[in-house]
Amino acid sequence: MPTARRCAALGALLIAPAAQAGSGPWVIGAKDLSLYAGIETQLLDELALKDGLDDDSVVQVDDGIESTFATGIVTWGLRKRMEVELSVPWVRADANRPGGAVCASLGPRTCATTSGFGVVVARGKWQLLDELRGSPLSVSVGPELRIGQHTGPTRARITNLGEGTTDLGATLAVGRSGGLAEGSWSAHADGTYRRRGTNRALEAERLPGDELVLEAEAFFGARPWWSLGPTLSWWERPEGVDFGEGDLTDIDRFGALNGRNVRVGGKLLLRAADRTTLVVGGSQTVAARNNPRIRAVSLGLAFYPERRPRIAEGG
Repeated sequence: MPTARRCAALGALLIAPAAQAGSGPWVIGAKDLSLYAGIETQLLDELALKDGLDDDSVVQVDDGIESTFATGIVTWGLRKRMEVELSVPWVRADANRPGGAVCASLGPRTCATTSGFGVVVARGKWQLLDELRGSPLSVSVGPELRIGQHTGPTRARITNLGEGTTDLGATLAVGRSGGLAEGSWSAHADGTYRRRGTNRALEAERLPGDELVLEAEAFFGARPWWSLGPTLSWWERPEGVDFGEGDLTDIDRFGALNGRNVRVGGKLLLRAADRTTLVVGGSQTVAARNNPRIRAVSLGLAFYPERRPRIAEGG
């Protein structure tokens, strides 16, 4: 395979979004607040081309590319059974060997160290069904808005911050929880259809293509202060070209790719107090198409500030 083609493939590094702490269909109380701060590090050292099922379709990425995502998430209970959420990531991406054969093949600054704010995401959630009110499952729906125009200047890099678009999506989440010994269990799945914005308004072809995302988690804990369980993240972009079929000189060469990235892993939740939880996680890509094989570890802290009681007027 030509070296330039291998290098173009690496643009999928940031196509698959960084893992996020999925919350399932449940919402916080009206006027309650939830804060989350987390950091995730990712290592990319192999790239799966097309189906990625055999050794001939896997490319070694020089000495690897490392990315760090520091994310803050604020959730506000808008009203009963409704909440809104804002997620702001800061990203740094480094090639361990910027002058390697793969990185060098597409010219200067293709693998330059890049840092800045990633794609900002705003979500809403409306809980339609509540298991505590007799439903067999809790179910919620909600919109998603992703703001990423500020990432456009770096979108031609392998170490990009995003693809420079504003996107709209819709999410359906289902889940259930219950007691387990002295602790509890829970399981949920969140599915999102994302209508991607386009960087080619005057052309018939829309780039990048629309995406489907599935996030699933299950947690089990025999004591109130801890729980752990498996996680699944499935990202899919059905539309687009395979590696080597597009224009490698185009600024949107990476957004033109179709792709798939399936990651499995696990999380451990440690409740330090009633309103504070430490989240430790790890994941690894198990299936990919036109996408990198990623190994990631994450650490986060969730905090639920106590609501201050209201003071009666004239009291």
